[in-house]
Amino acid sequence: MRTRLSTAVLLAAVLLAVPACSSGTGGPGGGATPSTGAPGSKVPDISEGIPEEPTGVERAALLAALKAVDPALAADADKAVANARQQCATINGGGNAVAAAQSRFGSADHQVTEEQAKAVNEVLKRTLCTS
Repeated sequence: MRTRLSTAVLLAAVLLAVPACSSGTGGPGGGATPSTGAPGSKVPDISEGIPEEPTGVERAALLAALKAVDPALAADADKAVANARQQCATINGGGNAVAAAQSRFGSADHQVTEEQAKAVNEVLKRTLCTS
């Protein structure tokens, strides 16, 4: 387990050299268009803090980093990317990122430990969730 975690941390450090994919206009939504409501309405922007879907090298690097934490986390690549993007909203929004990662990346068949959840969050902070 320590070898996988050490590998994940090392991989995350290497990925720091790869800039996060951001073709948007910047800001907390990574270029996502905020929702609009009637004047004065308080409709929450569910896209705030969710980065654009990574493609190419960025997607491959993200999946490799998740696999380094635990191969089961990236068994379904599309689901792993969707979970990672949603997790960024929690990380950027200041929610309980560890509990959210355990819930988001875990399943009835595979429980995510607190240590793994922390490693996932660190990987995401250094790659996908950058602002």
